[in-house]
Amino acid sequence: MNLDDWEFIWKRQPLPVGNSADIEKLRQTFEASHRRLARVLLVRDLTEAGAGVFVTVVFGLIGWHMGRKGWPFVLVVALCLGVTAVFVRERMRARRGRVDPSAPIRVKVESDLAELRHQRRMLAGIVGWYIAPIFLACMIVMATITVQTPPGSLQRAPLFMGGMILFMVGVNVGVWALNRNAVRKQLDPRIAELEKLKDAFTPEA
Repeated sequence: MNLDDWEFIWKRQPLPVGNSADIEKLRQTFEASHRRLARVLLVRDLTEAGAGVFVTVVFGLIGWHMGRKGWPFVLVVALCLGVTAVFVRERMRARRGRVDPSAPIRVKVESDLAELRHQRRMLAGIVGWYIAPIFLACMIVMATITVQTPPGSLQRAPLFMGGMILFMVGVNVGVWALNRNAVRKQLDPRIAELEKLKDAFTPEA
C-alpha cells in the first residue's frame, strides 16, 4: 500500500481557499469537482483493496510454505484482510449513497459535504484502522522470519533489525503526517467552501 494513497485524492483537486472562496466561482467549478471527487475515491478504494488482496495472498503463501512454523502469518493475513475490508465497505457505501447525475446542485453539494466529513473522520482515526494493523503485520512478519533464520545471518543482526524497525516507524509516522497535512490544507478548507456554497442557495435551488 502506497505511502501517499490518502493524500493524492486531495492533491488531484485545486487547492481550496475556504471561507474566502468566491461563490460564483464555486458554482461554476462545482460539477467538475463533484465528478472528480467520486472518481478519485473510486480509484483509491479499488487500488487499496486490490493491493490488500495481493499482499494477503503473498503472505498467505509464505506462511503456507513455512508449514507449522509459519502459523503467525495467520495473524498477518487477518490484519491485512481487515484493512482491505475497510475499502470494500467504503466502495459499497459509496454505491449506496450515489447521487443521480440529474439531481439538483444543492443535493450534490450536500452529498459531497457528507462524503468529505466522512473522509475526515476516517483520516482522524487512521492510526487505529490502517497504520496500527499494517505496522503490527510487518512486525509479525519480521519477527517470524527472524526466528526461522539461522544464527549469525544478517536478518538476525541487532543493527539490521533495529534499522528495519526504525524504517517502519518512520514510514508510519510519514503516513500520519501526510494525512494530517491533507486534512489541514485540503480537506477542511474544501468543507468550508461547500458549506459556504450550500448557504448561498435559496430554498428553491
